Amino acid sequence: MEHNELRSLLENGLKAESSGNKKEAVSMYKKGLKILNDELQTDNMIVRERVQRQMKSIQTAIDRLAKNEKQDNDGENNGVKILEELGLVLENGSGPAMDEVAGMARVKEEMYTQIIYPLKFPDLAMEFNIKFGGGILLYGPPGNGKTFLIKALAREAKMNFIYVNPSSLYSQWFGNFEKNINNLFRAARMLSPCILFFDELDSLFPSRDQVNSDASRRGVSQFLNEIGGFSSESNERPVVILGATNVPWQLDAAVTRPGRFDRMIYIPPPDHEARKLILEHYLSKIRRAEKVDVDNLARKTEGYSAADLEYICKYTTQRAFLRAVEGNKEEKINEESLNLALKEIKPSVNQAVLEKYERFEKQRA
Repeated sequence: MEHNELRSLLENGLKAESSGNKKEAVSMYKKGLKILNDELQTDNMIVRERVQRQMKSIQTAIDRLAKNEKQDNDGENNGVKILEELGLVLENGSGPAMDEVAGMARVKEEMYTQIIYPLKFPDLAMEFNIKFGGGILLYGPPGNGKTFLIKALAREAKMNFIYVNPSSLYSQWFGNFEKNINNLFRAARMLSPCILFFDELDSLFPSRDQVNSDASRRGVSQFLNEIGGFSSESNERPVVILGATNVPWQLDAAVTRPGRFDRMIYIPPPDHEARKLILEHYLSKIRRAEKVDVDNLARKTEGYSAADLEYICKYTTQRAFLRAVEGNKEEKINEESLNLALKEIKPSVNQAVLEKYERFEKQRA
């Protein structure tokens, strides 16, 4: 019975170790050691020597796992320290859920195919020759949920998330811009699996033909060297590099070449169905909201960004609050008050700008 229990413990320990659950593996191995320790009480020298060899082998495995876990913890602590020195914060699991992201069906499919599913089903991804991650650049007018989507992705994939504010990497001192970029990527490796997200990528890496600063040119070169290292299949621990920009035509051309941000995805203003979902979400948070024809409201807000829709609901609520303070205690948020807000609030992105994005999208096709 004890031999069967020992075999089961060791088999389960190996399974736990192969799946990355080091604590569970150590627990199984220690239980096995306890069983073997009881067998040492025998007077049979041959059996005792065999048991001692087994115990030594299991103890070696325990020591190795404990050492690896300490190295992982040390690496993560050092990664967090580097981020703090850069003025950045590590986030993990604190973003919105993916089903809170309205619309963006094509973008979500790309994220699942390139990032989430290869993480969850590595063996299947290998069979279909699906490569993990890579550089993905989201572009489009501001206020349409690019950052919101990436945070939801990090939560869904159970990955650390590093949001890079461009100003945190700049430095007036010679060589510090490149050094900061190098340190950022070093921290990302220590904190992997993680998502490294560059917002306003154009301000970090503008076209080198349009800048006079030697520091900016060197920074772009350093970044290209760093991101090129992540395209290698030798990376065991994944780091996904994502970026966002409102002006993709201002990016240095080298940044979007194969092996870098070679997948560019346009994020337009929300379509009719997405606008309905966004409006329903924000209206559901208003306690004094009466029943509203959200479908009709969504039709009237074509061309509005997700941020515009949020502001319409917020503005309507603020105006109603002021009227309630002034004496109208029965004030409600209804379709009429929302329509009045629409007369005041126009889309933040005009048609000419949207057409520019559409032309850019066609040039890339």
